[in-house]
Amino acid sequence: MDHTFQLLVWEHGKVPRRHFYEAKILRYWLTQGTGGLGTDDDKTLEDSIIHALHSGYRLIDTAQYYGIESVVGRAVRNSGIPREKITVITKFWSQWHHDPAEALRISLKDLDIGYVDIFLMHWPFATTPDPERKHLRKDQSPTFIETWNMMEQLVEPRCRAIGVSNFAQTTLDELLPRCRVVPVVNQVELHAFNPNHKLVPYCESKGIHVMSWSTMGGEREGEANLIHTHELFKTMAKEHQCSTGVVSLSWATQRGVTVIPKSSSKTRIAENIKLVALSDDEMAKINDASETIVKYRVSDLIKELYVEVDGKETFQGWTLEELGWTDKDGKWLT
Repeated sequence: MDHTFQLLVWEHGKVPRRHFYEAKILRYWLTQGTGGLGTDDDKTLEDSIIHALHSGYRLIDTAQYYGIESVVGRAVRNSGIPREKITVITKFWSQWHHDPAEALRISLKDLDIGYVDIFLMHWPFATTPDPERKHLRKDQSPTFIETWNMMEQLVEPRCRAIGVSNFAQTTLDELLPRCRVVPVVNQVELHAFNPNHKLVPYCESKGIHVMSWSTMGGEREGEANLIHTHELFKTMAKEHQCSTGVVSLSWATQRGVTVIPKSSSKTRIAENIKLVALSDDEMAKINDASETIVKYRVSDLIKELYVEVDGKETFQGWTLEELGWTDKDGKWLT
């Protein structure tokens, strides 16, 4: 697995805020990646983060699962940029659903930057604590609602806002009537071939900002990345004199979504924030791509997340219907 971090430039330099903050809209994200976390890789990752921050990026999104919080924290401290000018998001994994307060304590210790701006539940599914990490079914405690209610107690100066990641409309429908604090963001897989046409406006209607991961369509084993090779995107890229990746990022951003492109190139770092204005016709063609070209989930390719529970294949203990990805007949819910 690539270890990644994400950085973003906020619209007008502002932070999206709930509770301690005032709501603002997110704009551009950048992801850097390395293959390992030895000393050399740690230094490379730290240097890349500092370079991006010096280039104008002002938010870092990381996670305990990535194993790089200490590197991210060191980069923030060594960047020379005041802490209050950098927004840091991190996420906790499923073995901490029983105790998100302890997960926050660990992240604060590893980051060593005083506070976290936004703390996310990485996925709605849970496991038992370490070292067992037994996958729990959706109705087993702690449920994601119980975990969220515990997270609500964490909103204070060291944890300034909370949010979710990989939540479908069905899980949000269950959560929102039972929460005191509305998630500030929902970070989900979103690209032309998994566009989440229903989820984005739903979240907007609830005051939840959508962040997109894998906006470039991800990598499918043995198959070309169609966002880079299909004539639909190549034609638009030629018209706008940009890369096919920028076309994809521009499409998502024009939908009001914060995008997270992956790059380790300084050239791409600069390119990823120089988006283009797509026409209504171009937007419509990309909106239809999941029906006219192909439909797939990058999440389906993360084989280590699929496990057998009670004799059934599940995604970390949940069926795809329970995740809100399909209906009972297996039809996509987008």
